[in-house]
Amino acid sequence: MDIVSEGLVTKIIVEEDKTVVYVAFSRFTPRKPFAMAVTWPIQARIVRDMAKVLEDKLGYFEIVDDMTFQRYYPPEEV
Repeated sequence: MDIVSEGLVTKIIVEEDKTVVYVAFSRFTPRKPFAMAVTWPIQARIVRDMAKVLEDKLGYFEIVDDMTFQRYYPPEEV
C-alpha cells in the first residue's frame, strides 16, 4: 500500500540539517487497549520500512506523530 495515498503521511518539513516526516498513527488508532496493542506492531513495521527507504535518500530525518508529537524514528538514545 502507498502510505501517502492512504493518508498516513500528513506533512513533510525539510530544513537545512534535517527532515521531519509527520505520520497520522494516533489519529487513526482507536482508543481501546486491545486495538492499540494490535496496531502497534503494524505501525512499528511501517516506521522500519520508511526508515529503510529514507536512510539512503536523506541525511538526518525524524518520523513524528502529527497529533501526539511522539518521535518514532530515530529511536531514543539510552
